[in-house]
Amino acid sequence: MSSRIRSHGVRRLRQGDTSLNVTPLMNLMVVLIPFLLTTVVFSKLAILDLNLPSSSAAGQTTPEKKEPFRLIVTLHQDVLAVQGSGLVVTPIPSREGKYDLKELAAILQRVKTAFGEERSIIILSEPEVPYESLVEVMDTCRTGPSGELFPDISIGEVKRS
Repeated sequence: MSSRIRSHGVRRLRQGDTSLNVTPLMNLMVVLIPFLLTTVVFSKLAILDLNLPSSSAAGQTTPEKKEPFRLIVTLHQDVLAVQGSGLVVTPIPSREGKYDLKELAAILQRVKTAFGEERSIIILSEPEVPYESLVEVMDTCRTGPSGELFPDISIGEVKRS
């Protein structure tokens, strides 16, 4: 009888499989890594590098150097103005609420012909100007019908006068 009691009272521990199953984690990585890599490539294509003015650079001018050439395109609600160092201000009135981008491209092409080495342009916009119009003007300033015009774009805001 003592053997009977002893067999019921003692429990044996089962020796199970103690290895870690990493297959689901590997499957996740196989799917996730190519997805992240392709997303990074597409997001890089959509980024346009812009130069924003800084407050510290505004006060620093050296009297020995000559003033660099500046080309400025100003977007107002009803007119688009092109001005620059040594250039006459050229207003381009909007037609039916849209800017005349062909006229802007023609003016910028003439400026590019006169100042061939220049690559930078400043675009100033009123806060009320639609974002789509700003993007269209930026695209026109970057590339024209005959190729690259002014790819280095700086943007800023101008108050309504």
